Amino acid sequence: MTALVFVLILLYGLLILTFIWGFSRLKECELQAAPPLHSFSVLVVFRNEEAQLKNLLDHFNKLDYPKENFEIILIDDASTDSSLSLARQLKTEISELNIRILENKPWSAAPKKDALEAGVNTANFQWIVTTDADCSFSKDWLKSYDQYLQHNRTKFIAGPVISSSNGSFIHRFQVLDFLSLQGATMGTFGYDSENTLIKPFMCNGANLCYSKEAFQDLKGYDGNKHLGSGDDVFLLEKIQRHYPDQVRFLKSREAIVNTQPKNTWKDLIEQRIRWASKASAYKITFGKITGLIVLLANFSLVILFFTAFTEAVSWTFLGIIFLIKFNIDFIMIFRSASFFNQKDVLRSFLASSLLYPFFTVVVALFSLRGSYQWKGRSFSK
Repeated sequence: MTALVFVLILLYGLLILTFIWGFSRLKECELQAAPPLHSFSVLVVFRNEEAQLKNLLDHFNKLDYPKENFEIILIDDASTDSSLSLARQLKTEISELNIRILENKPWSAAPKKDALEAGVNTANFQWIVTTDADCSFSKDWLKSYDQYLQHNRTKFIAGPVISSSNGSFIHRFQVLDFLSLQGATMGTFGYDSENTLIKPFMCNGANLCYSKEAFQDLKGYDGNKHLGSGDDVFLLEKIQRHYPDQVRFLKSREAIVNTQPKNTWKDLIEQRIRWASKASAYKITFGKITGLIVLLANFSLVILFFTAFTEAVSWTFLGIIFLIKFNIDFIMIFRSASFFNQKDVLRSFLASSLLYPFFTVVVALFSLRGSYQWKGRSFSK
């Protein structure tokens, strides 16, 4: 058993080093003084977000980008609170913004995908940008996308996303988790498109930009409407399959989108179950291999912890395996935290590292039930 665990943790270490190397290779973009050349349709699907909409539209209003060069399409996904009426009120109050409001008419098992498709089909501009109602961003958010498009041939751009924090442990835990996910995401985009194994397989719908033409030519989410989640990664997979050299990551601090963390462990676990539910449908081999290695590495630490009490393995061996994983994870998360300017959360890295294997196993086990709750709805795989 110990030999198997040692081999597994070495494989895990090699995987994380692969991400670290790719992260380092991914060129950081800096804004230049240049006139804007592109126009954007920004899609926001919202459900029961009355507490977030005003802040969201305030950020749109503060964008340093010509108002005539972007529109905001707010798509209500059957809210049961006053979100829709508030959106209409804010549209009237902030008349300088080009805001349109749609009401989603879901017809599949994936209401958000139906809403996004409706938004794309009614968009007036050829570049689609998506974000979420609970997000915030800098005044240069759209400008960073525009300048990237000016210098790169692409159909799909993933942008950086990070979780905000009020300083509580559960928030810092989520920030560290996001830093890990973002480090791995950027790491895969750091390799050449000709690479036959290492392919991007993660992105976040809170910060995406893609071609309306490519979306429609590839029939959007056809083929994965049976899954309630995955509007981001399955679109990435589809566009990458047809345009392998035109999928990019915008590594720019001005492009960072901040999303709100969950305030309870129950909500956090439910969110991660939703994320895990799409993993079995990945078509990218590297993504499947990564998910398996990460799960087994964390699962092995949990097994070692309990077997150490029976003296089947020594606490020393458990400590060695934990320290190998701890140090390799720290290198990647430190690099990611430096980019996102969130190194202050590293003070919770040890405690989070001790908790994370158990958290991962709990999420994996609960995801086996085949269903989850999200914003008052029930979904199944």
